[in-house]
Amino acid sequence: MKKIKDRFPNKQKIRFFLTNVTAFASIFILLGFITLQLLNQSAYRETDLSLTQIDANSRAVQLEISRYEQGNPFLENFPGGQPLSDPDNNRFNTQVILWSASGEILNKAAIGGRLNQIQGLKLNTKNLDVIQSIDLSESENDHSLAFRSITRKAESNQSEIAYIQVLANTNQIKDSLATFQTVMIICMIVFWLISIGISYYLSNLSMRPILASWKQQKEFVENASHEFRTPLSIIQNSLEHLFTKPNHTVIEESESIAQALAETRRLTGLTTDLLTIARNDSNQRLLSKTAVNIQPFIAQLVKPFQEMAEMDGKHFLIANKTTATVFIDEKKIHQVLVILLDNALKYTSQSDSILIESQITNKEWQIEVKNTGPNISPEEKARIFERFYREDRSRSKETGGYGLGLAIAKQIVEQHKGKISVRDYEPQGVIFTVELPLK
Repeated sequence: MKKIKDRFPNKQKIRFFLTNVTAFASIFILLGFITLQLLNQSAYRETDLSLTQIDANSRAVQLEISRYEQGNPFLENFPGGQPLSDPDNNRFNTQVILWSASGEILNKAAIGGRLNQIQGLKLNTKNLDVIQSIDLSESENDHSLAFRSITRKAESNQSEIAYIQVLANTNQIKDSLATFQTVMIICMIVFWLISIGISYYLSNLSMRPILASWKQQKEFVENASHEFRTPLSIIQNSLEHLFTKPNHTVIEESESIAQALAETRRLTGLTTDLLTIARNDSNQRLLSKTAVNIQPFIAQLVKPFQEMAEMDGKHFLIANKTTATVFIDEKKIHQVLVILLDNALKYTSQSDSILIESQITNKEWQIEVKNTGPNISPEEKARIFERFYREDRSRSKETGGYGLGLAIAKQIVEQHKGKISVRDYEPQGVIFTVELPLK
């Protein structure tokens, strides 16, 4: 059973880890995709812009047409033009191709040795005036050449020239993009591996409150089951005892009936406390703060405890040093003080003293419930606000405690953004201190 219970946190931890790793991977992939797309668009922007600006009347095109028509591939002088520097034999930035209607290159002579670099080029008239990417292979070394190209229809007065195509070499851009892409992929892998470690840390960090809650829940269920078992066994035994003596009267079996009723009342109180804790854990019970005058609130609260203390021969003192108004959930703070005063009465003997002191300090309302009963050891002070923890279980059983009162008090005080603590009361006794913000 324990293995089955412990399996849940492990599965949840793995689920958190896989979720974080997947999230980081998705972010890196998306970031890389967007970056590459933007880079591709910006890298070819200038080249595409220059291609769109070249038309049939541009100087480069007119020079190429003049070379073809005059049969002089070395012609460099045209009206208003400037000499165009020829690129090297292996790479060139811009090349004008003159096509016939049948798809034959007309200006082969002007292209010269560079013709080998584009001999795989074919005329494509389907996407005229549209910039396209073209990859060609050199026949000598099978090296790939990359171009951006635009093809336009020639003017009708251009004799045999039917189409004009302009090629712009983009090998340098393509190589730079490939290098950048490789570096980016390596960086993404490295940072994704780092993110695995971060994901493992985050999954552990996320599991801490879940594991604490899981542990608290298991302890809560185990302790509650244990506390329910004893009164239920007593009730069962009392009722079974009645069945063994069916002819007895109620008066004759009053002890068994009274015992069953007493345990039933104890169960009712335990159920109420458990329900209070469960509601506070799930935040179902919200605070209903109102303005409360401290002096009449304290005076009304302590009346029944004063009477009970006098009946038991105990000294009950009040030191209310403030008449201020605070914003609190009156019913809940009333419950806190009832728990503290009830414990003070239970764990003090005849002639002991109980003191409740109220004052305003550092913009806080401080209430102290002191008693001269037995001291609490440091180990027990550290656990006294835990659920089902009782300083002396045999003694608590006699007083009807289940170890839930102080846990409920702590929940309520923390809901008010306050603090509750316990310390020694010299020379003997304990002091419970509640500090609540004024607003």
